[in-house]
Amino acid sequence: MSQQTLLLVSCTILIGTALLSFVLTFASRRLAIKYKALDIPKNPRKIHKSPIPLWGGLGISLALVIGVLVIGYFDAHLNWQIIGFLIGVVILCVGGMLDDVFEFKAWQSLIFPLLASIVVILTGTTIVHVTNPGTSSALFLNWWTWHPLVNLTLTLPSDLLTLIWLMVAIYATKITDGLDGLVTGITIIGATMVGLLSAMQTYYQPISVLLASAVGGSYLGFLPKNIHPAKQFLGEAGSTIAGFCLGFLAIVSSAKIAIALAVLAIPVADVAFVVFRRLLSGHSPFSADSSHLHFRLLAAGISHRNIVILLWIVSAAAGVVALTMQTRGKIFLVVTLALLTVLVSWLADREIKRRGKL
Repeated sequence: MSQQTLLLVSCTILIGTALLSFVLTFASRRLAIKYKALDIPKNPRKIHKSPIPLWGGLGISLALVIGVLVIGYFDAHLNWQIIGFLIGVVILCVGGMLDDVFEFKAWQSLIFPLLASIVVILTGTTIVHVTNPGTSSALFLNWWTWHPLVNLTLTLPSDLLTLIWLMVAIYATKITDGLDGLVTGITIIGATMVGLLSAMQTYYQPISVLLASAVGGSYLGFLPKNIHPAKQFLGEAGSTIAGFCLGFLAIVSSAKIAIALAVLAIPVADVAFVVFRRLLSGHSPFSADSSHLHFRLLAAGISHRNIVILLWIVSAAAGVVALTMQTRGKIFLVVTLALLTVLVSWLADREIKRRGKL
């Protein structure tokens, strides 16, 4: 497939999945209201004042699955990796929708991301190698192979690293989903960056570009309903599928994990920082509170819309800069963003305390 043809097809997939996702949003919102899948502001962490329908992930996942099936039908790329990805999306969608209604405990919610990640690994998606930042050569991770079944092969530490990466990506978007449109926009940005890199002549991978277009389009179609003030939330399904998609795309597109990690650097660093603070204070790392960066920025006096736009810009800028860097530069970028997250969180704390004294 030529680059011109790829551009045309990817734009068609993007627009098609966006339109389909937008239309399905009306149905998913109506179903959420019918079955009482509502985000009711029961505690101070909730920044909305009235119940908001959840299940945004239902329309997104349906549009995404249909888009990927269309890609597979016309481009003959519906292999086991893609099938495993689609099964993972379905698992997260069903589990997330149930969680929105029954409000599972933290360990119960963990089951569905874990199961989706394992399915992806068992169907052949794994991080085979990483780039040595010192020499730019490939470090292969399939040191040890195990054949538990005739047609099933597990490799370590390759599969273990894949599991950790997917879970980190899933929980980064899940926990960051606290402001209207934030995770939806970051997912669109992340998919765009992976798609752009995969379209470059150096890496040229048409199937990765098409998959990224389907992911980006599915979330783009939901954005009008999710932008502040939101008429519908992603819900557990939409927020976990977001990280799952970015994590999967980063692996299948020649392990472009550094690009996805650059886009997700602030959410990942924020989650790590918050968990560290909770453990330091003797609280459970799974406890819900208002210690995340976006909540602190709100408390410091920055408007909801400005915080979302600022984090979108930083994520997009990080992704664009990462496109131009080699492995060592990408690592430096991610570390810089992590330190910046800690610094901004500390400054926000100071401003909150100052405002409290006024």
